[in-house]
Amino acid sequence: MVLFQRRRLLPLLLLLTATAFLAAACGDDDDDATATATSDGTATISGTISIEGSSTVQPFTIEVLEGFEDAFPEVTVNPPSGLGSGAGITAFINEEVDIAQASRTITQDEIGQATAAGLDAFETEILRDALAIIVHPSNTVEQLTFEQVAQIFAGEISDWSELGGTGGSIAIFTRNEESGTFAYMEEDVIQQALGPDAEYSADINKQANAPAGISGVATEPRGIFYAGLGNISDLSDPSVVKVVLIAKDEASPAVAPSAEAVADGSYPISRGLYYYTDGDPAQSADAALAAFMAYVLGPQAQAVGEELGFLPVGPTE
Repeated sequence: MVLFQRRRLLPLLLLLTATAFLAAACGDDDDDATATATSDGTATISGTISIEGSSTVQPFTIEVLEGFEDAFPEVTVNPPSGLGSGAGITAFINEEVDIAQASRTITQDEIGQATAAGLDAFETEILRDALAIIVHPSNTVEQLTFEQVAQIFAGEISDWSELGGTGGSIAIFTRNEESGTFAYMEEDVIQQALGPDAEYSADINKQANAPAGISGVATEPRGIFYAGLGNISDLSDPSVVKVVLIAKDEASPAVAPSAEAVADGSYPISRGLYYYTDGDPAQSADAALAAFMAYVLGPQAQAVGEELGFLPVGPTE
């Protein structure tokens, strides 16, 4: 039984014309967002949108907001703080925000909580992301296999000498439990490679957000961390860390994380990035929300995602 609606690769922009905005908004006079007709027959959209969640998605959302607010100057968007996927989904369930941005899919338990709150958790995949494995620039290890990455974060490999690097115990930096990336690494990397009972090492340094983890590795020669491509491209000086090449297995070539490597399947650590809303935004009576979600999947915003190193899910031209 499908417990929530999921939409992937939806050309939402084509479904939301100004006429659709106007018709949706006129369906409920109590909505905070409205669409009013101008003298030339076009729709002027106003309202307020709030967003919270993943720090991986954060660089994209912040960049997109600038263009969206230029296009829709009468819509106010309360920008996210990047508190983590779990925090964003919790805020959505508590009806504190309109959109939860997440680097993982919503759990069955969270779906149940949303349903109990009277919400219809609707998933829109906005981008795809490669998760970069980073180390200190002085680290001599240049590449790892998918299984070796899992073994490191599970504590099965604990010294860089086991990987041909300079001897020294590995300092593991991770996100905290609020992070979708934290869950993704455990479920889709560690358990995928080592079995369903595998879990993180007990000796990890949990970080509140991706920038903190990157800073940790930049100052710790023995460190290792994972970060989304948007977080890496957001660095003013990318040379403060080194991105390690990753191979699917020992027989496969090691490749750098990139949108191209995600698209052709050669990079093994990749995932979707999502926005969660109350119901299908294309059918929403909230004209501002409908407009924003259409903009996110439109060519201008998708091009922003591509510039940040993500793989677009919609057209960029």
